[in-house]
Amino acid sequence: MLSTVFTLLAAASAASGTYILTDDLSSKSFFRAFNFFTGPDPTNGFVQYQDLRGALAHSLISYKANSSSIYLGVDSITKDPKGRASLRLESKKTWNHGLLIADIAHMPASTCGSWPAFWMLGKEAWPVGGEIDILEGVNEQDTNAVTLHTSKGCIVNNATDLRGGLGETDNVATAFTGFMKSDDCDIAAADQLKNVGCSIRAPQVLPASAIGAQMGSTSSSLFPSYGTDFNKANGGIYAMEWTSTFISVWFFPFNSPIYNSLTSLTSTSPSTSPDPTKFGPPLAHFTGSSCDFPARFKDLRIIFNTSFCGQWAGKEWDSSCKAKTGVSTCEQYVREHPEAFEGSFWEVRGLRWYEQRGGKKGRWDRR
Repeated sequence: MLSTVFTLLAAASAASGTYILTDDLSSKSFFRAFNFFTGPDPTNGFVQYQDLRGALAHSLISYKANSSSIYLGVDSITKDPKGRASLRLESKKTWNHGLLIADIAHMPASTCGSWPAFWMLGKEAWPVGGEIDILEGVNEQDTNAVTLHTSKGCIVNNATDLRGGLGETDNVATAFTGFMKSDDCDIAAADQLKNVGCSIRAPQVLPASAIGAQMGSTSSSLFPSYGTDFNKANGGIYAMEWTSTFISVWFFPFNSPIYNSLTSLTSTSPSTSPDPTKFGPPLAHFTGSSCDFPARFKDLRIIFNTSFCGQWAGKEWDSSCKAKTGVSTCEQYVREHPEAFEGSFWEVRGLRWYEQRGGKKGRWDRR
């Protein structure tokens, strides 16, 4: 069963040809490719997003010394009653279908009050153009949640989930290693909480039968997909493949065989182009005849941001962080404890977009 599923996935991915590098947003190209969002946080976060001048004044951006990495931080010094200074960077270009490879060395740590995200968002009024949350969580979360948000009419198939959504098992006969928490991507779905979307949570342990080349091991391994554990493991690569019929997300920990293979790619030799058919089972795979993917996901831009509190982290505050911190509200804690967010930064080693030959080209925002 497993080999049959993977064969079908491989055929679907390979049908349109080889992936070719079209946009390298890494290193010195990074900041030229992004706009600094400075408006109020759309999710009501306790945050003040900075423009380029503010980011430099607060030392929120830099090129990491002795590397090609990009640093995106938050203010961990000031007590500001209007919210913590942070960043929301949005790519000037938008894309339709392709393969995104993001090599991330560090993400904001699993800290009470924080809400970091690496994601893609459409140009139309939310959620009409779609949203893909590749790497996201809140507070002390320790596993990643990959989530899609759409308007009405996008329900994905969970038939390829691990044992119907139970996750974390060595009995793998399915197409992805996470477990599905919800399958209706509509933010207003009647049988789900508001804005939940369709979401797949990463397992804490990757089953031995699903590991293969992904981890370089033949036994069950911890899967450091998010936050503090992700950082302790020196991060890794998140890969997202988006086609007209599915969206898949993989995570390859630092120094694993596929991680090393992807970081050695060059843009000059087609033979070294990334091949998702050799990636093994993804962490998350969204597909199904009840979702028109081209209609629900189009003209998406890449976003890195770190927010605080708001509609998710703030809402979850009472569940654990209130007792742990001894502070009654998320906003009060974020305001009074800047030192808690010294580890709330992104370090991006590489960011590349690939498209299949003949694919629809991305579009630049000329702002």
